[in-house]
Amino acid sequence: MRAKAFTLVELMIVVSILGILAAVVIPMHTDQTLMAKESAIKSNLNIVRTQIELYRLRHHSAAPGYVNGTPADVATLELQFTGTSAETGEVSANKVPASPYLYGPYLKKIPENPFNRLSSIAYAADFTTAVNGTSSGWLYKRETGEIRLNWTGTDKQGVNYWAY
Repeated sequence: MRAKAFTLVELMIVVSILGILAAVVIPMHTDQTLMAKESAIKSNLNIVRTQIELYRLRHHSAAPGYVNGTPADVATLELQFTGTSAETGEVSANKVPASPYLYGPYLKKIPENPFNRLSSIAYAADFTTAVNGTSSGWLYKRETGEIRLNWTGTDKQGVNYWAY
């Protein structure tokens, strides 16, 4: 009577082939994931930067982050994006414009940083020293209205993520 089974050599060949396939496929998948994150970052930054410019147009060239010309806290900044605001920069959490909060909302929600999964914003005087990748998802310079990704490291072209 003859047993029907695979030999040890046949099993070793199959395992070796699977190992080679995994070694080829996993790096390709990792690169695709990284490219998707970079694409999402660039798209989100484009949207947020466009909304900052729209905010400026409606608020006499004042960037988000100010109320009556005075610097505002981060919670107010986030409401200036996601809530409604008056011409002076005062905010309401209401999503429907009503007097005196006639402008906005500019964003449905603050986008998530795909690397650290944070959607919070932190003020930064200098992006190069403020970037740490852990304190917030985004860095914002209210004096200029610039927003950047809070993530260390570089993309495949050698560009710092925070410089996007």
